[in-house]
Order: sequence, then structure tokens, then C-alpha cells
Amino acid sequence: MKKFFWLVVVVLLLITFSDHDLIRPYKEQLFELILDKAAIASDDKEATLRKTRKQLLALSEQWGEGQRAQLDKASSSVENLMRFRRDYCVNKDFNPILFGEPLQQSCRIIESHYQNLSKP
Repeated sequence: MKKFFWLVVVVLLLITFSDHDLIRPYKEQLFELILDKAAIASDDKEATLRKTRKQLLALSEQWGEGQRAQLDKASSSVENLMRFRRDYCVNKDFNPILFGEPLQQSCRIIESHYQNLSKP
């Protein structure tokens, strides 16, 4: 019973001081990890979408705001991601915002997760 009590006290202390600058980055990383694991446990498509979205947004950090917004919109749902893949990666339509090497890198990321995204 004592161990449980101390565990509760530690958790409450962490919650109380979780907005402190030293703890905040670790708290955010922990929440990201929990959300990833929860998505994997709940739905394989959603977990794949989350991984793809995280990779696309990490890749777009080095690009402009318009390109980042385009990828954010494209990866907002599985349907949008599949439409983006069909239009710009398979059909090779011209995208005035995202073209050249950034488009090719984005298509490679989407293609690497395509099998899990297209599952029924």
C-alpha cells in the first residue's frame, strides 16, 4: 500500500509541475509516444496515417510555409493522402506549390506506407 501511495504522490507532483520549462519537453515526448501506441492499438490505418503525417511534417520543416501547409492538408486524412498520391505521385499532375525534389521525397514517404494505408 505504501508503494502505491508514493506512486500516486509522484504522479501528482509530475502533473503539478508539468508546465515547468525543464519538464515540458519530456512531457510532450511522452504524450506523443502514448498517442502513437494508442493509435497502433486502435486502428492500423490511423497509426500508419499518423506515422506518415509525422514523417511528412518533419521533412517539410526545411521547406517554405506554403509547402508545409500543402502537406499538412494532404495528410489530414487517409482519403486526402490517397488522393494526393493518385494525383501527384501516380498521375504526375503539376502541383504549383510542391514540385521537384520536395514532391519526389513526399511521394517516397507516401509510397513506403501505401500498403498499410490502402488496407480495407
